[in-house]
Amino acid sequence: MINILYVGLGGFIGANLRYILGLIINKYYHEMIGTLFVNIIGSFLIGLLYGYINEKNIIMNEMKLFLAIGLLGSFTTFSTFSYASIMLIQDGNYLRALTNIVLSLTLCLVFAYLGLISNKIL
Repeated sequence: MINILYVGLGGFIGANLRYILGLIINKYYHEMIGTLFVNIIGSFLIGLLYGYINEKNIIMNEMKLFLAIGLLGSFTTFSTFSYASIMLIQDGNYLRALTNIVLSLTLCLVFAYLGLISNKIL
């Protein structure tokens, strides 16, 4: 139960950070810039976090639950996608990495479109 609280608290903070940052950026730029900006920041931060954890040989489940899954996961899921793809490439799993990248991008776009047009169908 405590793990759920770690993820939930991180998720609450990350989602609100994304919302507030989006409001600020979208005030001056197109909405896509805000999304791109948080995805880039989230990708950088999750790489930084896991790089630090791996370099220092730190295995703190609570830190991973709160920061990686909760905060960064709700701030942007793109950070997790980026990290997983880089890890597959570094491990030499090029086909899996390419499959992950192509399927993630393609399926997300397709399902976003399906969600968009479902309002017209229903």
